[in-house]
Amino acid sequence: VEDTSAVNGKTAAGEIAADGQKKGNYVGIHATGFRDFLLKPELLRAIVDCGFEHPSEVQHEAIPQAILGTDILCQAKSGMGKTAVFVLAILQQLNVDEKDTDVKVLIMCHTRELAYQIKNEFDR
Repeated sequence: VEDTSAVNGKTAAGEIAADGQKKGNYVGIHATGFRDFLLKPELLRAIVDCGFEHPSEVQHEAIPQAILGTDILCQAKSGMGKTAVFVLAILQQLNVDEKDTDVKVLIMCHTRELAYQIKNEFDR
């Protein structure tokens, strides 16, 4: 059964392209707090310990997609939580085995200062 109902070129499953084909999209997750992302308990504790209660707009939009492994591209002003998006997504997906010493994550950035800022976010 195909959904033929559309409003302004959109359906429940996505937009309708010019050729009449449906274009899929990702269903948004409506989160009001970090708990709604179903993060590991230790990550939730760290978030609370840092004093955060609610995700910023960029975090609200990007964290669910990043956790699912989707490539994301986000742009926001300084201090809006972009680093936390990929830090939380990486830590959520990372399985830590103390016996395994292989490199699991490589983050590249363009300045030493930014590298230290990112390292400090992982430490928090």
